[in-house]
Amino acid sequence: MKITRVLSLTMAIVALSAFASTTLNAQQIDVSASTVKWTGYHLAKSYEHYGNIKVKSGEIIMKDGALTAGNIVIDMTSISNTDLEDAKKNQNLVKDLKSERFFYVEEYPEASIRITKVESSGSSQYNVAAEIQIRGIKQNIEFTLNKSTADGKTVLSGKLEVDRIKHEVNYGWTIENAMLSNTFDLDVHIVLSEQQN
Repeated sequence: MKITRVLSLTMAIVALSAFASTTLNAQQIDVSASTVKWTGYHLAKSYEHYGNIKVKSGEIIMKDGALTAGNIVIDMTSISNTDLEDAKKNQNLVKDLKSERFFYVEEYPEASIRITKVESSGSSQYNVAAEIQIRGIKQNIEFTLNKSTADGKTVLSGKLEVDRIKHEVNYGWTIENAMLSNTFDLDVHIVLSEQQN
């Protein structure tokens, strides 16, 4: 009986030691340093427009220094254009992007990316499955994130190819809509703040 108790106690100690050696941390996103670049394309990608969207909030879950989960909230009201130098054309494009025909930011001011599954494909690269929400519509998406370090902070970067039709970003089903590519890109550059337990 004593031997059984000793073995059970030993196993419990080993299990607790293993748990203690696994460090799980939630790290807040540094929204001032993080960026999201959008790129939209004409049909057949003969030309493009691009700009930026601000990251509003979020956190990334790391386990023993490796990415495991996370959530990124994007401020769609901040969408801007950076390729058009003509002020009026720039203003008109941004107005269109914010309108009901595109992202309808008055009704849906936020978009989000929720990381649901992560597989390591290298020492600093991850294959990610996530749920992306735009205009209140959730869709599954897969992409690659690369982990690096800049100024002592962890950086996660990658490109998401988003199917705009699935999120009803349809430009009103007009002829102009048919001239646009069905996908647009989001280049995310996520900088993590100081580590939190």
